[in-house]
Amino acid sequence: MFDPRTMIAFNIRDVSQQIFNYIHNEGESHDTNPFKDNHASDRISRLQGMAVGFIHSHKDRVIQKDLEKTMHISKSTASGLVHRMVKNGLLYTTPATDDARVKCLHLTNYAEDIMQEIDKSANATEAKLRQGISEEDLETFFKVLKQIKMNAQ
Repeated sequence: MFDPRTMIAFNIRDVSQQIFNYIHNEGESHDTNPFKDNHASDRISRLQGMAVGFIHSHKDRVIQKDLEKTMHISKSTASGLVHRMVKNGLLYTTPATDDARVKCLHLTNYAEDIMQEIDKSANATEAKLRQGISEEDLETFFKVLKQIKMNAQ
């Protein structure tokens, strides 16, 4: 029988929404939401924040295709994302040394500053989410989560 309380997809979506709400509400209550600047026009989306984090952690060489693979987004979505991020002053591109058709993605100083805020917020959120959960339970959780991901492919 259809019971949302025992369905994996419903529970994962519910937890994802609760985490999103926690991040949004926690940042609002402490005025530390890294996804929003003081000006409404200077917002950074969650997807842009994820891209900034990925590029920041892979400084050696990141191209648009890397974003597509890592973030599981289409070529057109990645292209639009990169275009918006360049327009918003988060990224700049340079031609790859081995193929001028390929553009390498680099963070601007503005994005690096935002990354520090995102990192601080992410570490605090992760600590809150892990609160009261043993290392053994976390290991089991990640093992099961990995299997769910494999099953969903």
